[in-house]
Formats: sequence, structure tokens, C-alpha cells
Amino acid sequence: MKSKTRCREAIDESLSGVRFNARDMRAVLSAVREQEAPQEAPVRAGRHRRLDLVFSLALVAMVAIPVSLFAVNARNAKTTPVTVAAGAITSAPSASVLPDAAPTDAPLATAQPEPQDTLSEAEAIAAARACFEAECDTSVFSFDEYTVSLTETAEADGSPSMTVLMQSIYDNGCFFTVVLDAQNGGVLRFSTPQLATVPTFLNGESAEVQAWYDKLGPFAFTWSQENQAEFSRRYEGAALRMARSGELSAADAQAAALKAASDTFAQLGETGTHYAYPALYGERASADGIARYFVRCYAQPVTQTLPSPCVLVTLRAGDGMVESIQIVEDEAQALTPALNMEE
Repeated sequence: MKSKTRCREAIDESLSGVRFNARDMRAVLSAVREQEAPQEAPVRAGRHRRLDLVFSLALVAMVAIPVSLFAVNARNAKTTPVTVAAGAITSAPSASVLPDAAPTDAPLATAQPEPQDTLSEAEAIAAARACFEAECDTSVFSFDEYTVSLTETAEADGSPSMTVLMQSIYDNGCFFTVVLDAQNGGVLRFSTPQLATVPTFLNGESAEVQAWYDKLGPFAFTWSQENQAEFSRRYEGAALRMARSGELSAADAQAAALKAASDTFAQLGETGTHYAYPALYGERASADGIARYFVRCYAQPVTQTLPSPCVLVTLRAGDGMVESIQIVEDEAQALTPALNMEE
């Protein structure tokens, strides 16, 4: 029953496409009239039978041909899978047009080169610190007395590098720069080590420097030896230092200088109590590497102004030997004794 229904539907669908024009209609009507008319002779009767046969065959052909064509088309029809994408509908290609599969031993995609590792910030700072401690005078400043900044740079050939800048936390202008290979941490170059510990000049206008004078007095040589040494370390490249074991203490140097200057004061007519202010210049402050006391002696105590004259006594810190006694009239010369500083 089910098969008969499908055939009927196929025939109906095929007949729906058949069209009769006026000529076909006249031919059919004429055949019908001839079939209904009385037969006059045997010859015409045979002709009627032939027409009936032709008409029947024509009807069969009109039905059979569309049905056959429908069956053939149904067998040859192929389904095409449809892939739905966002915003569009596209037909997926059949298997026959797909590219050949890649061999199993061939890479599916070209491997991208892995980015080269570079130093981390901590590694770069550690390398810069090692360079600083190897090249610079750490007796003046330790690594912790610098602020550190890091910049990613590049060399002339395009290779990556890192520049580490160390700047003294004191307002003295000291700095140290290290340029590192960004990949292996090797030191490519560094700045002049002396600039890391020796200020190019004393910035008297610095608020930090001025605070020392506001607190301790206008003349640094009148401060305690501890304050002199720390101030010099921060702002003068550690020209002054504390006395060491086996050397004259500040009090010993003061007494030795007053004794040495007594005859000179007598010649100047300055009798009574005299005042001495010692400052110990270390080995780095002289060309011969000998630590010396420079002791300024006055007939009056130093307050906000400098008395005159000044007797400047120079003696060695190691054995106390007096090297020179000078009368200094110039106030500026009294503040800054003539030193043969190391280059």
C-alpha cells in the first residue's frame, strides 16, 4: 500500500508538468468524434482502430516519460551537507575536492622561534651590584646607599641590553652606570668608578648640606671628628676620617698643635688662652698616602666669624711629627688648607 501511494504521488507530480495546447485538444476531440461516429466501411474501421491505438500509446508515453525522468533524477540526486556559520550559510565541499591529507611525519605548522630569555630586574641589579663592588671604593659608599633604576636599551648591532643607573641617596651628584648584556648578564661597560664616590664639587646650596651647617655651626672644622668624617664621606669624597688605633686622637693632635704654635703666638703678641680645631685628612687626600692633621689655632674661639690671625699646624697622624707651622692671614686659605689630593 505504501509503495502504491508513492507511485501515485510520482505520477501526479509528473502529470502536473504536462501541458496540452489547442492543437493537442483538437486532435483528441477529433479522435473521440471519430470513435463515436458509425462505421461506414471496413477500411475506415481499421483506420479508427489505428487511431485508437495511436491515441492510447500517446497517452501512455505522456505518462511514462515524465515518470521515468523523475525516477532517473531521483537516483542521480546527491545530497550536499550544509554548514551553518555565524551570519551566513555555506555549503561544505564534497570529499572529492578536499586537499590531500598531509603525511603523518610532516609538521602540521611551521614552529615559531621561541623568544630569547632576558635578564629579570633582580638579576640585572645583582649583576650591576657585583660590578660596583668590584670596581668602586666601597669603603666610602655601600651599594645600599644608592637608588637604582633600570632601563631596557639596545646596542648598535640591535642586540638587547640593560642599563642600570645607581645614584647616591645623598645630594652629592655621585653615580655609577653599568650596561649589561640583556641575555647573559655580562658587563658591556661601566662609568668612571671615581664618580661613584667622589663628588665633583660641594654643593653649598643643597638643602641637605645646608642642614648640617644650620645644626652644627658655620665652620665644619669646629665640629666633632665624627661629624667631620661623616660629612666629608657624604659630600667631599671621604677626604676626612676618624682617627684609627695607633694614631693621634683628635685631643692629642689638638694639644700637640697648641704646643707647637705657642712660640708663634708669642711672636704675634697673642698671649693667654689659645684654641685649636683639628681635622684629620686621610691617605686619599695626599699624594704620598700619609694621613695628616691640619690644626687651626686661634687666640679667640671661633663663633660665627673667623678670628685673625690663624696659625695652621700640620702634623702626621701616625707619629705626631710636626711638619709645618704657618701664619694664615687669608680667611679662605684658613678654611681650605693646601692639600696634594690624589688624582
